[in-house]
Amino acid sequence: MAEVEKLKLRFENVKRKSNNGDVVQDIKEGYVYLDVALDANGKKLKIEKRVRLDKPERMLNKFVTKIKALAEEQYKEKKYYVANKTPPAIDVHLDNEEQVNDKMLPVFEEINQFNKTKNAAVLATSFVEF
Repeated sequence: MAEVEKLKLRFENVKRKSNNGDVVQDIKEGYVYLDVALDANGKKLKIEKRVRLDKPERMLNKFVTKIKALAEEQYKEKKYYVANKTPPAIDVHLDNEEQVNDKMLPVFEEINQFNKTKNAAVLATSFVEF
């Protein structure tokens, strides 16, 4: 039976940023940019993620799915590619997924609300800590 490594991911924080210095312009162009800090089996990862605007639930689902895949790749690079080893199959588990969903959905809802109203005041959350 092939060896499977368990990768425990834990979101530490998410920071909304701008691509060109203007978050409002980014959203008008159809994207939101996020920096995600994660702990992956004790290794610190930082992932920059661009999320296409959509319904808040879809944005959340795509965001979490993509972050898990990107974290797995970054983890492999840090642990295996440096040593020129072939990584085993990796089983990725997000330890605080429920908390991520609970805290990130309002962020995506704010962005959706801004998209409808064009009122920058609704973009209250730029940093989420887990």
